Amino acid sequence: MSIAAPHRTYDTELPIRDDLAAAHGEVSTRWARPGTWWAAAQRAEIVRQVRAARDHRTEASEGLPPWVQPSSIEGLVDADGPLPTAAVDAIWRITNHPGTLTEDWYQSIIDRGVHPLAYVELVGVVAQANCVDRFADALELPRIDLDEPADGPPTREGAFAAVKYHWVPTADIKMPNVIKALSAVPAENESLFILSDAQYVPMERVRGELINDQNSLNRPQIELLAARTSKLNECFY
Repeated sequence: MSIAAPHRTYDTELPIRDDLAAAHGEVSTRWARPGTWWAAAQRAEIVRQVRAARDHRTEASEGLPPWVQPSSIEGLVDADGPLPTAAVDAIWRITNHPGTLTEDWYQSIIDRGVHPLAYVELVGVVAQANCVDRFADALELPRIDLDEPADGPPTREGAFAAVKYHWVPTADIKMPNVIKALSAVPAENESLFILSDAQYVPMERVRGELINDQNSLNRPQIELLAARTSKLNECFY
């Protein structure tokens, strides 16, 4: 997937690849644009809450246990912010305790007023923010600044989707589950592809490429690191 040159770069002498910086720049720019179900200010707030959740866990020695909702603790989150408290609680749980998510928990978030497709978009942005920020944190670099949120309503332009094999609605496509997961909100799948192309292998080459000439690691080495990272992140998939 072609990406324009990034409008921001990491301020470091470390040899960060241009395509990686471009991918992070493009995705972070999208955080402050209107989404499919969330307005730009809400999408930017999703990223801020990801950062707040992660920093609280670091500063508070593992932070809140998964069964405690941050919105239930006075002063921890802004009750008058641009996001409903159900969304904030979901962001913190997904960020800090992804291995504890259950279908009943997901349904509790929907029952509190978050639309299922808005939840899909939220998961996409949470995953992107964690991915980009963890890269910066690991290299002790400043996290990418958020742009000023753009005006305009959410597009509501999604794919036809229904609950079939997953908790959330998904589009009727023949793709691996990891791609189906966000398929009801194509814009978030596109952001997934942007990051994956730079950090993993371009999607069109995933199935057939065993020798990777894109990066310094070969494909078996990439898969070993990916599997270990998924295990450490308690990835259900």
